[in-house]
Amino acid sequence: MERMRISPIIVALALVVLTALSVPAQTDTNGPNSAEAERIIKAFTAKEAEFRRALNSYSFKRDALIQSIGMGGQVIGEYHRVSTFTFDDQGNRYEKISFFPMATMTEVTAEDIEDLGGIKPFALEPSKIDKYNIRYVGKEKIDELNLHIFDVTPKVMPNPKSKERLFSGRIWVDDQDLQIVKTRGKGVPETKINKFPTVETYREHIDGRYWFPTYSYADEELVFDNGGSLHVRMKVRYMDFTLARATLKVTEISESEGPTSTGVAKPIEGGVLNSRAISLPKPVFPEEAKRVRASGRVTVRVVVDENGKVISAQATDGPLPLREAAEAAARQATFEPTAQDGITVKVAGTLTYDFVL
Repeated sequence: MERMRISPIIVALALVVLTALSVPAQTDTNGPNSAEAERIIKAFTAKEAEFRRALNSYSFKRDALIQSIGMGGQVIGEYHRVSTFTFDDQGNRYEKISFFPMATMTEVTAEDIEDLGGIKPFALEPSKIDKYNIRYVGKEKIDELNLHIFDVTPKVMPNPKSKERLFSGRIWVDDQDLQIVKTRGKGVPETKINKFPTVETYREHIDGRYWFPTYSYADEELVFDNGGSLHVRMKVRYMDFTLARATLKVTEISESEGPTSTGVAKPIEGGVLNSRAISLPKPVFPEEAKRVRASGRVTVRVVVDENGKVISAQATDGPLPLREAAEAAARQATFEPTAQDGITVKVAGTLTYDFVL
């Protein structure tokens, strides 16, 4: 079996996203003129640079799961690593691993998983924009967001012998804030032995200001030039973003250590939270999901603040066409505030939603 390489650009541009698969595109052919499109491009690339700098002020947790899938759909190999990351003032990243069982997927190397760490999560900063052709495609409405759609391709394909990777795919830009909220694409160039899956990454609004990546997903059979193939499935979740700039390497944190270096308490784990909700609205079954006859259970990872309000919701499992509806319902749930040692605290856990046709 040829070695599968998880390219840095998969996260570099895979980490640029927030998606909504259950809503069909509503393309608007009457898009902006060339001058307006150029203004939008300059605006969102500048935001990408700002977000990249801002991420250096946050600690966050990453749960990376990469699997190889057999012909019968069974998992035959797995690489699973859970870590907490923090950065210093120079943008140097420090990782503390909290869960890392022995890998059974030999195609993944330490370098591959390092690429998933998010050292350069935003590839479309102004310094790289001249390397791309960016073409306006249309508009799409997702929830309450009206999004501009752009296709992105390299002007010149990098030499496969170089370490440079660029992105080829599609991006979605909010028409009000002019910020990227979704991308789908892959790293290029590919070679005879290095093939890259198409990755979708979902963003979430953090602290009311930044659209940080919270979930990346890929499920694809990679076919190599010698006829060999590898079915790879990747799920990477980014969570628990906490404003906590590190000044020393020893300020790394983990869930078991309680408060961060800034004294802000981490959410406590609450497990499945359905029975603890004061209000748990049912999700709306998407028409597109009905059309493709999608059904099943969706699990949503949520963070509930000290007032019992859901401040973060990200689907982690379940049929893709149903995830957006489950996330929307989860954001409407409310809970009684949770107290620990007489102090109200944030709670992290899951909500489950069953969609039955």
